[in-house]
Amino acid sequence: MKTKVIQTIKKYNMLSSGESVVLGLSGGKDSTALLYVLNDIKADFGITLQAVHINHNLRGEEAARDEAFVKDLCEKLGVSLTVFSFDVKAQAKKRGEGEEECGRKLRYEAFESIGADRIATAHTLSDVGETLLFNLTRGSGAKGLCSIPPVRDNIIRPLIECTSEEILDYLRANNVSYVEDSTNSNTDYSRNLLRHRVIPELKKINPDFESAVLKLTAVLRSETDYISLKAGELLKEACISNGVYSAELISAAHAAVKAECIKLILAKEGITPEYKHIKDIENILGSGGLTQISGGRFIRVRNGALDFPDFSVTPEYSFELSEGEFVLPKGILSVKKINCEQFENLKQSEFSFFIDCDKINGELICRNRRAGDSFYDGRRKLTKTMKDFLNENSIPPENRASYPVFELAGEVIGTVGASADKKYTADKTSKSIIFVHYEWR
Repeated sequence: MKTKVIQTIKKYNMLSSGESVVLGLSGGKDSTALLYVLNDIKADFGITLQAVHINHNLRGEEAARDEAFVKDLCEKLGVSLTVFSFDVKAQAKKRGEGEEECGRKLRYEAFESIGADRIATAHTLSDVGETLLFNLTRGSGAKGLCSIPPVRDNIIRPLIECTSEEILDYLRANNVSYVEDSTNSNTDYSRNLLRHRVIPELKKINPDFESAVLKLTAVLRSETDYISLKAGELLKEACISNGVYSAELISAAHAAVKAECIKLILAKEGITPEYKHIKDIENILGSGGLTQISGGRFIRVRNGALDFPDFSVTPEYSFELSEGEFVLPKGILSVKKINCEQFENLKQSEFSFFIDCDKINGELICRNRRAGDSFYDGRRKLTKTMKDFLNENSIPPENRASYPVFELAGEVIGTVGASADKKYTADKTSKSIIFVHYEWR
């Protein structure tokens, strides 16, 4: 096993002379074996070695036993040890995370706090197989099936090509003791179920299951690396400006590159890509449209461009309507008085509004649309909410909060693009008419 670890370190360029390495040491068989091997070869690679033990305080006396064991072990081998103690249950509740996920994050935070050049973890080829199957059952894509990488940033896994059987053989041959986590035999946990029941059945089909996993993950990593490379190139080419991309270029790409490019775009926005979001975005690339992705964020394709519209709250506005032009947050409102003859010859647009001056008693107010607004639609002879009106007229969501409505004596009497109540609207008999036109900007 020692020879295989050395080969793995060299194969993946895990270590360089002069580097400091911190090893995550639980006291179990894998991390104990890694401690012995790295301590044995540290001089050959010109590295310094220290260990970190994390007490999660989840297993009572057993956790205390593990801590005592690693202290004795490191003292025996002359390896510096730092022990961290966390109340994972309390931290998980505080962070709103599961205990397993919280414990993992706390471990890596502790490793990073040491400030070593490299963090060595004791993941094995058997762990790779279990993770691959676990991700497969959850419907993961190719990256998930790559399982645990040999190197990620400054994290190295020198045992990544060693099986559990090889590690046990090494420990027995060198008369090395270790501790066992009693929860590892509990098949109520998914990984333990895979380890103790599923993988033994798969080995009846292929006794060399781990070697097959090693080949598969190597091929998948190579292919996903290439797809990521092409997606990165596409992202650069498709970028129009900050946060704006050519939907046409992305849509024309190979399906795998297109999906990866969308993932990169979402990641740049701080959004964790999910399969559903990726498919929803792919569906609007060619036709245009809007889809909600995560945390209230939207992604839009309009006029050939993919972007992230700003749906932040529009500042409220309210003013008395009079002749002239008014610059609103999303458009320009033009107001003028016309006579009956001009009214009859006027070509109306979908964003116009007319009202008879003589039917107004009080101040006519223009303000932005607010929650709960409704008005009587004189043309359809029914009361309509502004929400329904904006939906029916396909007003973009980012423009809805600033959409103008007209209020008289505290009552909304209409909006641009709709006919007012008959008691206010202009007709052929009107002498003086207020004509309002709204133009987007």
